[in-house]
Amino acid sequence: MTDAGGPGPDDTAPEDWEDLEPQRVWTAADRWRLAAWVLIFANLLGVLLLAPIGDGGLVQAAEAAGTDVGPARLVFWITLLGATIVGNGIGAAAAATRQRWAIVPPALATLASWIGFFAATALL
Repeated sequence: MTDAGGPGPDDTAPEDWEDLEPQRVWTAADRWRLAAWVLIFANLLGVLLLAPIGDGGLVQAAEAAGTDVGPARLVFWITLLGATIVGNGIGAAAAATRQRWAIVPPALATLASWIGFFAATALL
């Protein structure tokens, strides 16, 4: 009879366990999907952290110029939220279904957010 911790006739020693673990092979498509997920979460974190700063910058610029900030803030927030929700939603769905193009929508969402900020700044 063997003890519970030691190797018996049917199992292996602990130093051989590493050989029994399955090894994950990362393909190029797997790396792109991972990059898409990272970009999606970075976009969401950026919206949470940087959007209030951008909005405050628009308000300060409007006060300095003596113009109404309403239309600029409307363009900024609608563009930012629309691009983030749509782009990251499509990107997340594509990454979840293992599509190769999954990184494109979040990248376009990032670009659209910056374009929205610059368009709102141009309204001032």
